[in-house]
Amino acid sequence: MFLAVPGVCFADDEEKKERLLPLFDDWFVEQGIELPRPYGLGLTAIYMDRDVEVDDVRVTFGGRPPESISDTADFNVSNSTGLIMARADAWILPFLNVYVLGGHTQSEARLDTTISIPTPGPGGPIETDLMVDSDVSGPFIGAGFTLVAGINDWFAMADANYGESDLDEFDGKLDVWILSGRLGRVFNRADKQYMAWGGLLYIDSKRTITISTDLPILGETIIDVDQRPADPLTYQIGGSVTFNSRWHLMLEAGSNFDDATIVVASATWRF
Repeated sequence: MFLAVPGVCFADDEEKKERLLPLFDDWFVEQGIELPRPYGLGLTAIYMDRDVEVDDVRVTFGGRPPESISDTADFNVSNSTGLIMARADAWILPFLNVYVLGGHTQSEARLDTTISIPTPGPGGPIETDLMVDSDVSGPFIGAGFTLVAGINDWFAMADANYGESDLDEFDGKLDVWILSGRLGRVFNRADKQYMAWGGLLYIDSKRTITISTDLPILGETIIDVDQRPADPLTYQIGGSVTFNSRWHLMLEAGSNFDDATIVVASATWRF
């Protein structure tokens, strides 16, 4: 979902003459630059555990319009997410890879909160403690692109992708933007190629959790909680190995050394 290390799996000379992609590759071929096979199919597994920050809390009761109570609520929110997805990519230009994603996501969240809800009559606000554990899942789709550049054995990458997941028990969709950059080096050993890199990953995602509960005096009450990552930035390190012109394996781990951990593993077959 989040990575673009598409795999530098080199094509054979005969295939170079027949392939349609990448476009405008004549200059790169003249410079003796080996280009990867243009198409790839892969499978990726991702695990992410991070704290969540609450942007706004709204309550609805007694037929009244929603009212924000963010200034009278205390929250402790955590979230862990697992994702399995397939990926199809193509090198459109020698330095531009585009891809589409499709898979399934599973998310577990825990919400501990104490809220104070003003009552319509005398008696002061109602304070209530809520603890909500949610285990939701749903399909995931996405798309993105990667830009690459290199000199000698060094390379730089910039990646952007957008995805959305339609999780059960949630109203609406979970939208996610992922932006990342990496700097690394290539190592050629015998018939294998190794890559190592470090970089930054930025996640911009928002979702709303809806809680229905019965409270004294107020009766049935709906509480909407708007969430986003507490710290959207993580530091990434990773590596990959290309076994031949077709198979590529990758592993990457990331953290902000506080409240976020990300692990990604993938396998890609190029043709």
